[in-house]
Amino acid sequence: MVRVRALTWAGVAALVGATLLAPFAWMLIGSLRTPGAAIPVSPLSWPEAPSFVAYQRVFEWVPMAVGLANSAAITVAGVGLAVLAASFFGFAMTRLSPARQMRAVAWLVVAASIPLTAIWVPRFVLFEWLGLSRSALPLVAPALFGASPLFVLLYFVALRRLGDDQFDAARLEGLGLPAQWWRVALPQVRPTTVAVATLAAMQFWGAFLEPLLYLERERELTAPLMLHALDLLGPTQWAVLMAGAALLTAPVLLAFVASQGLFRSLDRSS
Repeated sequence: MVRVRALTWAGVAALVGATLLAPFAWMLIGSLRTPGAAIPVSPLSWPEAPSFVAYQRVFEWVPMAVGLANSAAITVAGVGLAVLAASFFGFAMTRLSPARQMRAVAWLVVAASIPLTAIWVPRFVLFEWLGLSRSALPLVAPALFGASPLFVLLYFVALRRLGDDQFDAARLEGLGLPAQWWRVALPQVRPTTVAVATLAAMQFWGAFLEPLLYLERERELTAPLMLHALDLLGPTQWAVLMAGAALLTAPVLLAFVASQGLFRSLDRSS
């Protein structure tokens, strides 16, 4: 009975995995077709003469290398700042009284419920007033507040499980709140850090509307904006568009696979 249940769950997991990977397989196969060729009736059919010409066209027709580099730089900076800010705010919440903790959680839930479209205009006006609206700084600025209320809540839940005795002992040794966060709390919630870093990386890497609002110069554009430029070429160049989409999707899949490996290694070490 246990074996049948395990096989059933394995089959369901394989089916879900195949369903999620089907669009990426379609992108990969489509990117190997000849640019300008008609869209096949079966999108998953293997091309007769597969080639990497479409990838070459991506870098020839738009400065995709610059876009990938800009996206990578914004993602690295955003992830680092988001992890530090979200973990510190979450730890600071655990030092509050239970009543204040509930109020803080309520405010975070309210903040998470606000649609991003509702704050685009006031945020743009603010950065315009500060003279920063034509730079990449507004793209990284949300990381200073944890990037998302969800990330702060994740750290709060994880850090709340830690006992108060170790922090009381650290305080008696003269460690202040920042030292307790960095030296005592943060090393004990590494799985949460991996999860938050992965989610933040996907958020910053795939951002499209924010770069579209703030970036103007070609040398500052990100990879999603380059992909949008390829989309404007029309349906006749769908192979080139698939190649660009595959270039943007591959790092996300690699980050997900790497995070799973980190989760397993952390689980074995614990």
